[in-house]
Amino acid sequence: MQNQSDFKILSLSGGGYRGLYTAEVLKELENYLKDKSKNNCIANYFNLITGTSIGGIIALALAYEIPAEEIAKIFDNKGQEIFKKQSCIGIFKAKYNSAILKNILVDWFGDALIGDLKHPVVIPAVDYTTSFPVTFKTAHHDTFKRDWKQKIVDVALATSAAPTYFKRHRIGENEYIDGGLFANSPSLVGLHEAEIFFEHPINQVRILSIGTLSSKKTINPKTNKKGGLTDWGEGDIRKAAPNIIDITLSSQQLFMNQLVKHRIKDNFVVIDENLTHSSAPYVGLDETTNEAKQILKGNASRSSKVALGNSETLAFFDEIAIPPIFYEGKNKNQ
Repeated sequence: MQNQSDFKILSLSGGGYRGLYTAEVLKELENYLKDKSKNNCIANYFNLITGTSIGGIIALALAYEIPAEEIAKIFDNKGQEIFKKQSCIGIFKAKYNSAILKNILVDWFGDALIGDLKHPVVIPAVDYTTSFPVTFKTAHHDTFKRDWKQKIVDVALATSAAPTYFKRHRIGENEYIDGGLFANSPSLVGLHEAEIFFEHPINQVRILSIGTLSSKKTINPKTNKKGGLTDWGEGDIRKAAPNIIDITLSSQQLFMNQLVKHRIKDNFVVIDENLTHSSAPYVGLDETTNEAKQILKGNASRSSKVALGNSETLAFFDEIAIPPIFYEGKNKNQ
């Protein structure tokens, strides 16, 4: 059972189009809440939402109280438009035009600011101009005076600007790239936020982490003996960059999750799946084929059934979270 002393965090990992899995899982959780309670807004059950890359986009949408069903529908229907190639391998320009994604985000958020969000968020990105990791936050602490003025669309494009996939996103004088480069699983980021800025005892912090079927990417060692781009691409130079990025994201995600698990033990609940050997080749950061969709949706359906039969998962939805405090923005109440 939850109680009002618990601090509940929803953590959403990065993973490109594999985020359809995340959105589908959230849709099923939302459907469970529709049957259970009149309050089916997922964000209302968490004190903080943190998300990286596609997980960051979903986190921002949830904090803006866009239904998970709508998020999943857009990813399902618009995936092939978002990942329509403008370059084969991204040597001279990014593989995909971020303007397509931006149009979808504008339809959702318009000119709304981070300060317009109804629920606290922490969104990782990398400031490419300075090489510093950054986190965009709502003004849920009295020292947070800057990020709330940023447009939600800009933050969404910043956290999801995966190298070679999308161009860097400029905000003011700085350019930003995908937060997955340092926090593809942002659970540790959320835990730090709860402990340091919300000043909550760590033994009362609970985290529900939803992955993107991307936790165990491997490369066949027999095809990577010389270490060149052809080897990293397993015989196809076009796959070299995606494979390197996949391994970078998956390895640090596993490590970060291990650190969080060590710190809060059973209070860390993960919803994710490991792809089978036969299905793995069809799923990737930018794979939007019907086969990929079927695998992502199928795994999400199975994960959801398991999660909704798990008392540790259901405990996150026993009670509505305490209303948030904001020191700046549209929902300022301090």
